[in-house]
Order: sequence, then C-alpha cells, then structure tokens
Amino acid sequence: MKGKRETIKNLISIQERVNRLFEDVLVDIEAAGEGQSVSWSPRVDIYETGDEFVVNAELPGVKEKNLDIKVEGNALAIKGYRPHIHDLSSEETGGKYHMVECTYGAFKRSFLLPESVDAGKITAMLKDGILRIVLQKKSRNIAQNIRID
Repeated sequence: MKGKRETIKNLISIQERVNRLFEDVLVDIEAAGEGQSVSWSPRVDIYETGDEFVVNAELPGVKEKNLDIKVEGNALAIKGYRPHIHDLSSEETGGKYHMVECTYGAFKRSFLLPESVDAGKITAMLKDGILRIVLQKKSRNIAQNIRID
C-alpha cells in the first residue's frame, strides 16, 4: 500500500511540473502576442486552511504599482513587471555587466484553486519582497430541513 501511495505522489509531482512547463510556454506565447517578453516566473507557495487559501509569491524588486491580481471563480492570475535595477546600456555610464543572473521583465502566473473563493473577502499585501494573498473560501450551502405547513 505504501508503494502505491509513493507512486501516486510521484505521478502527481511529475504532472505538476509538466503543468508548470506548459503554463510557462503559454504565458510566453500570450505575452509575445501582447508585444511583451516574459523572462521569469516567480516561485509560489499555496496552502489552504479550513476557510481560506493563502498564496505567497517571491517578488523581490517588484513594486505594488507594477502588480495586477485578478480572481474569477476559482482562477487566480498574478501579472507584473520587475524593472532592471541598473541600466548600463547608455554610453554615459561607461559600465558593463560581468555577470547577469537576476531576472527582470514581465511575468504572469495563473492557478486553479480547488474551489471558488469569495471575491469580496480577498486581501493582498506586499512586504519584504513577498506578495501574500489571502482568499476566503465561499461559504458552503448547508442543507436545511424545510417544514411544510
């Protein structure tokens, strides 16, 4: 039984990686259609409690004004832009890069949450390079007995 669980976990992990690969390709295609280049994808943690989903995204160097968050039903989309810190392209600086490992430019991440959220009860906060989005789950309809008069 334990072996089957591990196999299922591994398959789910592989599926998540394949989904992310396709998402990255589709985002690149979509951005190219909008005349933008997408050069990076922020890392994200998503977890849920009994009544909410919490999304934490690593966004160092991204300002609040450069973020766009949209929720529709159970779909969440985060789009944004991280500008270059130093523009050495002008001849005035006389500078040149020796190494470039940091990524800049536009990004977009989309997620499907397991259930719908209450659009009126969503909060977002950007602090110390971490975007935290808290999405309250929609209250479930509780079955009631109806008395017939």
